[in-house]
Amino acid sequence: MSGPSRRVPKKAQEGYNSYLRFTGLGFTMIGIILAFCFAGYWLDGVIGWKYPVLTIVLSLTGIAGSMVYLFKETSTRK
Repeated sequence: MSGPSRRVPKKAQEGYNSYLRFTGLGFTMIGIILAFCFAGYWLDGVIGWKYPVLTIVLSLTGIAGSMVYLFKETSTRK
């Protein structure tokens, strides 16, 4: 026997969908930034430069790329 089914109101469901959308967006942004940071760290290790130039450059590129992704995902669509 199953218990009483819990129905979620449509307005609450829309709030959950929005929450999940933006949570996924945040995790994607973190993933983009970390991928670029680790790529720069690895390339600096391979090249062997004294200063971590590629780590800094690729980290900033990852931040810029994640911001572009954020703006594209949150812009109003027609």
